[in-house]
Amino acid sequence: MLSLIFTSILVTSAIGGILTVLLLALKPVTKRCFGSTWQYYAWGIVLVVMMLPVTIHLPQSDAAPGLGAPVDALQPALEAAAGVGEAGLQQMLAPEVADEGLLPGGQALNVLRSVPPQAYGMACYAWLLGLMLIFGINAVRYLAFCRAVHRNSVIFPCPGITADRIAVRKTNMVGAPLLVGVLRPMLLLPDVEIPAENLNFILLHEIAHYRRHDLLYKWFAMLVRAVHWFNPFVYIASRQIDDECEASCDLSVAARMSEKEQTGYMNTILALLSASTAKKQLMTTAMANDKKQVEKRFTMIRNATKKGKITVLVSAVAACIILTGSVFASGILSDKAQARELGQPDGDRANTTNVLFVGVDGNNAADAIVLLSLNKTDSSLSVLSIPRDTLVLADGNNVKMSSLAAGAGDQGMLDAVRNNFGIPVDYYAVVNYEGFRNIVDILGGVEFYVPMDMAYADPLQGLHISLKEGLQVLDGASAEQLIRFRTGYPEADLDRVRMLQSFMAELVDQKLNAKQLAEIPGLYKEFTKNVATDYPIGRLYADVEFLSKIKSEDVEIFTLPVELGSPPTFLVVNDSELKQLIEQHFAHE
Repeated sequence: MLSLIFTSILVTSAIGGILTVLLLALKPVTKRCFGSTWQYYAWGIVLVVMMLPVTIHLPQSDAAPGLGAPVDALQPALEAAAGVGEAGLQQMLAPEVADEGLLPGGQALNVLRSVPPQAYGMACYAWLLGLMLIFGINAVRYLAFCRAVHRNSVIFPCPGITADRIAVRKTNMVGAPLLVGVLRPMLLLPDVEIPAENLNFILLHEIAHYRRHDLLYKWFAMLVRAVHWFNPFVYIASRQIDDECEASCDLSVAARMSEKEQTGYMNTILALLSASTAKKQLMTTAMANDKKQVEKRFTMIRNATKKGKITVLVSAVAACIILTGSVFASGILSDKAQARELGQPDGDRANTTNVLFVGVDGNNAADAIVLLSLNKTDSSLSVLSIPRDTLVLADGNNVKMSSLAAGAGDQGMLDAVRNNFGIPVDYYAVVNYEGFRNIVDILGGVEFYVPMDMAYADPLQGLHISLKEGLQVLDGASAEQLIRFRTGYPEADLDRVRMLQSFMAELVDQKLNAKQLAEIPGLYKEFTKNVATDYPIGRLYADVEFLSKIKSEDVEIFTLPVELGSPPTFLVVNDSELKQLIEQHFAHE
């Protein structure tokens, strides 16, 4: 869950950063045409986009299914951050998805592919720690300031403002008036004599802040800064909001004043500015801020003109376009990120999961290859065993499937299955025999009838097989001996594949039930030790739970249709039979 949230934050942060750059680039035009008030609330769009967890799902094209997008490659790191990952878990980079790069922030997802798993896991916790520290420090500082003010201030009767339920207090802790408090607003005045005319202008200014809910806006900005503390653009946006807050408040107050009153209003700000020496406080309004900003505010007051109806309409439309466009882009990217992090295939295959399992020996050669296809539409499981001696075309060469794991790696195995057999593959899992033994042991062994005495020894591989015919509970070591035995079979590797199928059928029938689901956390930890996989943990839990509800009669096991080649050490695929098999049981298009 933490990794899913963090990934969504990265997406919205990227969109917010791009939107910040856009608003800064347009600022000379928009400020001249629309004014400071539009600027003030337009920056709020950046904050909303960065905090809005919206997802928008678009219909998918009929593109060829693949392994997934960049977020899939991050999953091992996310699982490591959640405490279930280990250093031995490997990561396979998936091919880029072209349409993501067309969206603002889409390249951010692609960049994340290069982040090492452990580093991404640490980043999740670093982000959360930073969020809690920054928000906590700001909240403590704010509360400490409020308590100190209460101890070092006195109530100042002010009939002109109490009607708005704002408490007024005088204190020597501030050098200029400021408004503080969202639930119980309080106007703090410096503990000096303030002329009646100046006090009137102060009240007008601070009441305008209160009625516009500017303090709530500042609190929201502080929350966004805490969540996106790693993004420099959020600080730029917050600074722009602070600057435009006072300027837009000036314009709203001065709009109803005569020229003489405007001059008095500006003189009041100047008097407060010269007397102000205190540093700026968090989540407060400050009528007199720094000198440069005051000069800009005065210029806007003098040059202010009433906006026409058309200008107001155009400014509203522009704001809506910016908001909807940003939310749309963020929603699409968030949908892609969440779908892939939860392991959901795209398009029409959302109810189907195809997983390629490859068992490798000590030399990293493929010794057992099985494709599992879980179809949630008709609640069925199809299992396809691929003989290790099957001839495939890889990089222009005819090679055995068994050689690809060591030579071309995981991607080579996947490309071979997808390109030679036309089978869509969503995830992969490459397990060594240590992992296989441990998984069987975690599940408590499998009761199986061994059809013959099996004896074999290969000191070079450290392989010693000694099984007696009969019904018995095979632990991990015995199960390994069973599936690795190949001498004495009339059809060699094909009979060995059938033996593996029989064992897998018993494993599914005996172990995929509600009781065994309790062992999934232990299984996944074992996966991370001895299995290289891109199977997301969220998808794994959901798929295994669904598998437990499948009846044994809904499980179909097949062998890749092959024939003896020339020389007979190779097996050649029967293309016509394969096509029919794939269309009926594994395509699910």
